[in-house]
Amino acid sequence: MSSKESPYIGGFSECPLIKDDYERLCCELEELKRAGKIVVEATGSQKPCTAHHWTVLKLVFLKMYVRDVYTPIIGRYYPYMVFIDLFAGRGLNAYRNASFYIPGSTLIAWFYATYPFDKVYAVGYNEPRNNPEYIWLKRRLERFIPRNRLKLLIGDANRKVDDITRDLIDTRDKVKEEFGGGLHYLAFIDPNSHEVHWSTIKKLIELEKKGISGDFIILLQARMIARVMGNIRSDPKKYHKASQELDLFFGIEEWRYFLNIKKGLEKKLLDLYISRLQKLKSRALIERIEIELMREDIHYYLIYVTRETSRGSPYLNTVRWLKSFVERVDKKTIVDNAIREVLGVKTPKVIDWARKQS
Repeated sequence: MSSKESPYIGGFSECPLIKDDYERLCCELEELKRAGKIVVEATGSQKPCTAHHWTVLKLVFLKMYVRDVYTPIIGRYYPYMVFIDLFAGRGLNAYRNASFYIPGSTLIAWFYATYPFDKVYAVGYNEPRNNPEYIWLKRRLERFIPRNRLKLLIGDANRKVDDITRDLIDTRDKVKEEFGGGLHYLAFIDPNSHEVHWSTIKKLIELEKKGISGDFIILLQARMIARVMGNIRSDPKKYHKASQELDLFFGIEEWRYFLNIKKGLEKKLLDLYISRLQKLKSRALIERIEIELMREDIHYYLIYVTRETSRGSPYLNTVRWLKSFVERVDKKTIVDNAIREVLGVKTPKVIDWARKQS
């Protein structure tokens, strides 16, 4: 494909036909790598978000969910589909010691939707518009997503969510008048640590009261939050601001009950967050996916949230298969070797490291 072409391939992927987990994962990663190459050719490789290569699994899940579950199923019942990315990054991801790039989450949702989203909301950085991070995000998104389908917001996601909810309510009325149906959204919430406020989640979920339903993929950075709590435990006065930030993140102060807990802390934080979601969202169906790397400081959860429907949410079986796939390939040698093989990571493999420890 030339740099003038879009890497949009929608549902036309051979990856779902592959039975072997390792080969399937390699296929999904190869597609992301090819798309990343096209993004770089078209817009440059400057200012990517850099992360540990295991974090690519959350993007693999997003890609598979958008392609295999969300757009082919929601597209049958709703004339208008929306993607919301509250932490859109810079439109391009790089991985330590890797020689290739992967598109950012907003572009992945756009490229791999079986049926294209009618609107994409992406929130950039809480910085001036001439900030390099925002400039590169804008350049990449506008290069591939038609401007009439893209709304790029600059600022704090916890404030910009008000703009998004107002716009969705206005759009709901227009969609109902024009198509006689409703709209549905998918929110991808991927903060660096605990930047998203509980009130932000609540504002999106409470759109249900106005006839607007949505699904969520939320990344819970369990280990990072546990580390912040460790700092608070060691010096409450010095880290008073961090305590206030966690109050905003959880929406309650009950997380403080866990300050003196070390063993099993990350699981308790997950359970607290999920219990809050269950109380907030009507007829909530929630799946959790755990991703942990034994030798690195990588431990996060993907929380998938949807709403049980009168049809019993039959597509939840597909979501559970995606969960089982990610957790099956979440084996230290399988995932690590697949990611290294495809992305060209040039550090020792997990299996080599494990052998040295034995």
